[in-house]
Amino acid sequence: MNLFDLSGPDAIETIPFPEHKDGLLPYIERRQPVLLSGVRAALPFTRQWNYDYFRESLTSIRIQRKSEDGIFHYLGFERVPMSDFNEVMETTHNGYALEPLLGHGVSEDLPADISVTLPAFVPDTGFRVSNLYIGPGQNKSLLHYDETHSLLMMLEGRKRFILFSPDQSDCMYAYSPFSLKAIRENRVVDSKIDCQNPDFTTFPKLSRARGLAGWLEDDQALFIPAGTWHFIEAEGRNVSVNYFWFQNRFKDWLHQPLLDFWLKRRAIGVLDQLRKVKHKLSAA
Repeated sequence: MNLFDLSGPDAIETIPFPEHKDGLLPYIERRQPVLLSGVRAALPFTRQWNYDYFRESLTSIRIQRKSEDGIFHYLGFERVPMSDFNEVMETTHNGYALEPLLGHGVSEDLPADISVTLPAFVPDTGFRVSNLYIGPGQNKSLLHYDETHSLLMMLEGRKRFILFSPDQSDCMYAYSPFSLKAIRENRVVDSKIDCQNPDFTTFPKLSRARGLAGWLEDDQALFIPAGTWHFIEAEGRNVSVNYFWFQNRFKDWLHQPLLDFWLKRRAIGVLDQLRKVKHKLSAA
């Protein structure tokens, strides 16, 4: 049994890619996931984007290696020549690329002709980052949520997803905001659940969860509202680009899991300050 067995009977709604600033607003206000069709028509700069395009355009790329559990945890990264990453894609498959294209963390090595613009419904003031993801296949995420809204656009391959609404957070078994060990390990938005082999004895509330499952296909985008738990698994070679942006209401931060996130970030801030004080004392 795996996490996809918890999918409910409802199918996710699909709409045309919105081309005006309020086009996604009803879904944002309802915190409702939705599939968007027609990415390339709405965002012409993506029309040529696939693995071959980036293999030829990039000289280097930022990648992570699998952890012991076979998951890419988005923690440790290394920058490698694109030729080395291509060898990984063709042979060992032990590498998953995450390259910022716009916003926080963009590399000076990024070619100027790889330009990204925001969809009309993503506000400039709330925008955080747009990332390129490239995987060899069978790459999977942890069960987690994001504090921001997310739009994941599929440009090659397909990914299977299951989403759980924020009001099911009690069934998702997040790491406690009062666990110093979890905070030191950056377990801020993760679940303790093994998505491939869920343990319903250790996590009994999980059996009550009902998710929204589907496939994200080439030229589609998946809108994932902030605080929505999700697990995503790629089928074969895959290329996708996402956007993260803040557009949360105050009342959203008063409920789980975003309230937990706020507490954990404050705890991390305190720990960072304590480390700085300790370093200064040691130096003195």
